[in-house]
Amino acid sequence: MLSNSSQKLSLSIAKKILIGFEYHYQNIKSASIEAKRCFEEREWQKIEDDSKLRLNFYDEQVDYFCKKLSLELKKQTLYGAKAEFNESPSMEKFNSEFWKNTKHVYIELITEHKQPELAETFYNSVFCRIFSRSFYNNQFIFTRPCVSLNYIDMDEPVIDSYFVEDGQLSEAFSSILDSYNFKCEFGNLSQDIQRLKEQLYSQMPRLDSEVFEIQVISTPFIRGKCAYIVGKIVSQLHSDRPLLIALLNDEKKGLYVDSLLTEVGGISIVFSFSRSYFFITTDYPSAIVEYLKEILPGKTRAVLYSAIGLHKQGKTLLYRHFLKYSKITSEKLIIAPGIKGMVMSVFTFPMYPYVFKIINDRFAPPKMGTKEMVKDRYYFVKNHVRIGRLADTWEFSNVAFPLKDIDDALLIELKRKAGSNIEIEGDLLIIKHMYIENKMTPLNMYLETATKEQQTNIINDYGKAIDELINSNIFPGDMLTKNFGVTRQNRVVFYDYDEITLMSTPIFKKIPESKTYEQELASEPWYYVGQNDVFPEEFRYFMLPNPYMKEVFNKNYKKLLDANYWISIQEKIKINGVMDYYPYGSEKRMSEIYGETDDSIDM
Repeated sequence: MLSNSSQKLSLSIAKKILIGFEYHYQNIKSASIEAKRCFEEREWQKIEDDSKLRLNFYDEQVDYFCKKLSLELKKQTLYGAKAEFNESPSMEKFNSEFWKNTKHVYIELITEHKQPELAETFYNSVFCRIFSRSFYNNQFIFTRPCVSLNYIDMDEPVIDSYFVEDGQLSEAFSSILDSYNFKCEFGNLSQDIQRLKEQLYSQMPRLDSEVFEIQVISTPFIRGKCAYIVGKIVSQLHSDRPLLIALLNDEKKGLYVDSLLTEVGGISIVFSFSRSYFFITTDYPSAIVEYLKEILPGKTRAVLYSAIGLHKQGKTLLYRHFLKYSKITSEKLIIAPGIKGMVMSVFTFPMYPYVFKIINDRFAPPKMGTKEMVKDRYYFVKNHVRIGRLADTWEFSNVAFPLKDIDDALLIELKRKAGSNIEIEGDLLIIKHMYIENKMTPLNMYLETATKEQQTNIINDYGKAIDELINSNIFPGDMLTKNFGVTRQNRVVFYDYDEITLMSTPIFKKIPESKTYEQELASEPWYYVGQNDVFPEEFRYFMLPNPYMKEVFNKNYKKLLDANYWISIQEKIKINGVMDYYPYGSEKRMSEIYGETDDSIDM
């Protein structure tokens, strides 16, 4: 039984952790409010800059808070520094009853909280930052959620509903657009409403003779230069259909509707793990995630929390999912199918939807660099504007895998290639640092079993993916098909980041003509190759494995084999910046449907 003074201290620490979380979440909300203002005033660079800053909010707040709390714990002789637990005698100094009580008190504090699931994650981060891995269990941290999200008492609903009877659709769309209180004027509101009405009936003709309801999430989803209204169509006689309205704010055209989507597949691409995160303003993120899960059932909650800018919560749910999966499956962790990487070792459960990636101790030639350089590249991708062609990753430290779950060949491989990154503690394999990524079919493996029609489609998307990457100021580096994956939506996504860089880094050149026959036959280039020199003509030799695939590629993307094209992209970015990209096809854009011109690119 804890003394009264210990109980008071336990309550004090629990309250301080909760205050630390609330300060962090207020920063998230403020950034989202600011993003809406920037959209209204067309401050596009600030939205991009704030998006990068927001990625660091969480760690910065946890670091700042833990420094203060650690000092207080030492004053109270509660031994708050990790280093003190590196030696076994110090394990006895850990006051287990105190920290069990602190967790219980914290649960009481967050029972009526608006974001209890995020508060639990923040508590975990603080505890794990201060104490060693020996204490990471459900007695002291939230390896499982303790507060139900089903009974949160919301001060205001997160969903607005509009009942539509005969002749009322225009009025409903007018009310929906007005409800977001954008501080910028629609250039032609009546035209936008008419187009929304026409396109909704075109995509869902049955609604013309039905009574139905339009539900929308009450906060706009801001990302880049676009604001999205997300909801669904509810009718008595048919299943619900998702709804997404894309808004743009142009200096000449004002605020206007760019697209209307009502298909799960199209809207899923907007919420893809290969895109940057949204800004949303809400006190009830769990309610919004559950609503999104209803209209996008193929998305995991981990992906959806990450999509709305709460990537640490996404990481928490991903880890819990892994713990649950590893307990119920009879599968063994195996080396991931595909060509083994020169820089990373990749493994997975055969049926698990994610892969685990760790950096090798040494890189196979011709790869060069260090572990820190690879980490920097992954951090670079996390901070870059992802336009649908770069896979998202979650970074983890000190993850424990039961040895019984690990295939013998995988364990031998990890010991040989990444020995410094692993430890064996009893019946556990501890991986000190790794990334988790959505599982995709490696492009080279997809092509091996694809039909001619599938090959044609996916090769064209491979070329389109490279073209979109370079136009978004990303040079992938190693563009072998093994470094690209194919998603469930049959989109090609790049996931090998050890050579990735900005387009300003490479120096694109044409191969000079040889002066002699001997030069042409030489095993080494007869011309000087600098460290950053890239010769696009050489891509033809390694990008695709057979003549048919090369022919398909050359039909639409032969320009990618021309140094002049790459140089022109560099110049365009230098003068005009990155082009505007939107996550839906041009055939879905109002400008295309109604015969208007537009300079932006669809994805």
